[in-house]
Amino acid sequence: MLLLSLCLGPVAGLRAQLNFTFDYSLDTGFFSGANAGRRLHLEAVGSYVSQFLTATSLAGITAGGGNTWTAQFNSPSDPATTHSVTDLAVAANTVVVYVGGAGLGGSVLAQAILPEISASGEQGWVNNTVFKRTVGDSVYTRASVAALSFNSSTSWFFDSTPLANSSFAGQFDFFSVAAHELLHVLGFGDTRGGSGWDRNLFNGAFAGGKSLEEKSDTPFGVPLNAGRDHWAANTLSFSTRDGAVQETLMDPDIAAGVRKYVTSLDLRALNDIGYAAMLTAVPEPAAFALGTGVLCLVWAWRRRGRRDQS
Repeated sequence: MLLLSLCLGPVAGLRAQLNFTFDYSLDTGFFSGANAGRRLHLEAVGSYVSQFLTATSLAGITAGGGNTWTAQFNSPSDPATTHSVTDLAVAANTVVVYVGGAGLGGSVLAQAILPEISASGEQGWVNNTVFKRTVGDSVYTRASVAALSFNSSTSWFFDSTPLANSSFAGQFDFFSVAAHELLHVLGFGDTRGGSGWDRNLFNGAFAGGKSLEEKSDTPFGVPLNAGRDHWAANTLSFSTRDGAVQETLMDPDIAAGVRKYVTSLDLRALNDIGYAAMLTAVPEPAAFALGTGVLCLVWAWRRRGRRDQS
């Protein structure tokens, strides 16, 4: 276990102001017993994602004195049932994520589950502490609790050195899928009315200003999938690992044997929905066009055998 910790350490980088706290109390075996070692991999992915978020200031939640709140969500270990938590204490700059595994069926690898939240008490506490509403704005932008379910029947690849080039034909990369779902936990693709994502939708595309700075060839919005909760299939951007052209992390699916990293376009979308995300330098448009031409051939072949990410 110590050796694995040392291998995963470089993934985390600098500590960010926003952190994920994973709650395993609803898990029924995917992260416990003989699989307890998987927790370390999930924690490392949480640190990997959080390092891109800077200057985040989310108030902690402490109920009492007439202030109360409840979050209700589908159980990550049994999505057919619901689970409620009342007056959960959440530290500042923290997102609590309940995790587990379940037979999700079909081609779904994992799914992020955003809660239904109710709250009562002092109006400022309700608006700005529980619902994380932007100052001066009346719409929901960010959440402090969510759930995350992984398909227990998937052949997963757990890598202690995810920043290295690894070969894992026939398996699906836990690192890539977990990172993808954590961006959903932060609100990427949340089409519920009033969300930060929803406010940037225009005619079925994503029209966030930061995202359009990179995708200047789509001035009316970056194309999305039919559900409007992911980039359109095969959307390309630039890897935060090495600046190489890569299919975005928030593409709707991934193939077995493939690893993805957070891309600059993924981070720009987080900027647009209300987070301070650390953006990376983007190559000149000519370089992007060349990379696009090369990768089209590669991804056309990889598209066979791909599975969905919710």
